[in-house]
Amino acid sequence: MDCPIIKSLKIEFFILIIACLFYEVGYSQNEEVARIIKLDEAIQLGIENNNQLKIANSDVSVANENLSQSQIAKVPMVGLNMGYNYIGNPKIYDGFYGKNVTVDYFDHQGSASVFATMPLYYGGVINNQIDKQQLIVNMQESVVKMTESEIKQAITAQFFTLEKLYKQIEVTKQNIINTELRIKQLKSRVANGQNLKSDLLRTELQQSNFEVAVFRSSNSIELISNYLDILIGLPTNTKLKPVLEGILVPKTDLSLNESLTEAYQNRNEIKRSEINIKIAESAMDITKSGFKPNVNANLMLNTQYPAQWPDYPNLLNYWAAGVSLNWDISSFYNLKHRINGDQLQIDKSNIALDAIKDVINQDVKAAFVRFTESVRNIVTFKKDVDLALSNYKIVKSRYDNDFALISDIVDAELQLNEAKISLNNANIDSIIQYYSLQYAMGKL
Repeated sequence: MDCPIIKSLKIEFFILIIACLFYEVGYSQNEEVARIIKLDEAIQLGIENNNQLKIANSDVSVANENLSQSQIAKVPMVGLNMGYNYIGNPKIYDGFYGKNVTVDYFDHQGSASVFATMPLYYGGVINNQIDKQQLIVNMQESVVKMTESEIKQAITAQFFTLEKLYKQIEVTKQNIINTELRIKQLKSRVANGQNLKSDLLRTELQQSNFEVAVFRSSNSIELISNYLDILIGLPTNTKLKPVLEGILVPKTDLSLNESLTEAYQNRNEIKRSEINIKIAESAMDITKSGFKPNVNANLMLNTQYPAQWPDYPNLLNYWAAGVSLNWDISSFYNLKHRINGDQLQIDKSNIALDAIKDVINQDVKAAFVRFTESVRNIVTFKKDVDLALSNYKIVKSRYDNDFALISDIVDAELQLNEAKISLNNANIDSIIQYYSLQYAMGKL
């Protein structure tokens, strides 16, 4: 025959199984079907669908069109002039509107001319304008890369935050199941006078807190899923559930100096600031071009009927070719202040580059420290889990032999589950911080 302790354990085990089944069924009815998504899939969707990235790519297209427009300045300009006049009742006056004589003049007059002009020398202003527009194209391309990196960073952070919340709910649900079992036992033991009612009330309060925690985490999942939907271009009512496949394994052998070196080489903010300096220098070159003359080659074909010659009606045709020069002499003293302004803009752009480097330096150091800290936290929380597990086994053995209260076993279970949540959060945080460091280094 089974002893009373063994019978009690069998009954508890059976009740636990039944509670798990009913609890999971209850929650499965309330939960929505979530879309399973991997990190690389989320990032790819973000690159394809994110509206901010689409705007940045549109700016690149506009800059390329402006570049093509500036290149047209090197192409000859061709024009056509045509005209027609009807001349009615021409008169010649003798004196100041004295006697007049009606002239037999041809009533119809027409003219046409085709002309072409081509710039030969503009002091380098055309080439400088083309170079400046090319720099603007490069600038917009760097904005696209910056926007893409920011989107990847945002998607990564929200993706792993979702995973953390799902794990918290999973562990908290197990706490609810365990607490529900203890409440049933306590109700029986309180009725038999084996436990105080305060033990029951305390356990019920813990269960209520667990249910609130699940509710809050579920709401957070809804909100983060909504934000992630916006980032990657999915319908905003799509609930997402991350899958940790193809995730970068954090490397613990990184050094701060190596991270800073890579950041200075890779960060698009530095590249953008360097382009700003070149744009400012190009603007000064364009301004200095005002000191030099403009030389054009001209060609014209003309026809006129009737020609303004003594014998008419007649037809005049001729062509002309030549060179024209235009030189703004006043630019010798008018451009002085513009050049000073351009130089100040160059100095300002250099200062901005130094400021960007300072910001990147701070970003990398902060991300490196946080990552190193998160890796060390994993070791600490692993020890906490081992200690909590050992404590739970001891308390469980004492409880099974009637040397510990049911509140003791509840507390031991809570400590173990909280340690598991902390360890899971630490693992996820280390991955988040690793991706943050990759972003700070310009490698995301």
